[in-house]
Amino acid sequence: MPNVLVMSFEGFSFSSRQLYEQLLPKLLSRAAIHESLTIQDALNHILSGWPNVILVTDPVIAEDNEESQNLLETVSDYTKQHCCTTILMGFFAGGVGTETLDYIFKHYFDLKWKATPEEPTTHEARLVASDQSLLRTTTLVRKIVANAAWLTGIPPSQAVYFGPLEQYKVYAAFTRVGLGKLGYIGDTGFADEPERLVLAMCHLDRPEDRVRHDDEEIFDK
Repeated sequence: MPNVLVMSFEGFSFSSRQLYEQLLPKLLSRAAIHESLTIQDALNHILSGWPNVILVTDPVIAEDNEESQNLLETVSDYTKQHCCTTILMGFFAGGVGTETLDYIFKHYFDLKWKATPEEPTTHEARLVASDQSLLRTTTLVRKIVANAAWLTGIPPSQAVYFGPLEQYKVYAAFTRVGLGKLGYIGDTGFADEPERLVLAMCHLDRPEDRVRHDDEEIFDK
């Protein structure tokens, strides 16, 4: 059973199901979960080698202070060196400035991903992920309409959901970094679709997660 470290520093508790209503019960049944409410507690768990997955749910890790920068460097190194999957999600997406996010991608994860300069906007996005060894897509909806902090500059092989093609915006991205993986989910709401995406990125999706509304919206069984 994998170990999942949830970093929630801004008082919006993940464990109280304020963030994603259905995600926590599924995670608890499929993994060992620890929620860190302080940076020091998160550092202690990471430095002990405990997590297989790190969920970053708010922007505190990106703040311009020594404590946050130390945590960011630790998460980056641990992800790349210990086969860890780190997912940037929840309030992180809408709470980190464009230049800061670009810097994090480039200098901490060696990626050319860039944030779009505008505030979160609503667009339709379509599933494009094709590498099933990296990300299983059988529980993901084919098409969503989401308000999100979108990315650009994402190679097609690293994109999970593309927004408007003429604008080349990406709703979610996932790729290998060193020995680990980095995921980004730009959704600023907390509906069913990003919950499914978190589970898939964690490789904690299950056949029972498949749902069917109509052939255009989700994958056939």
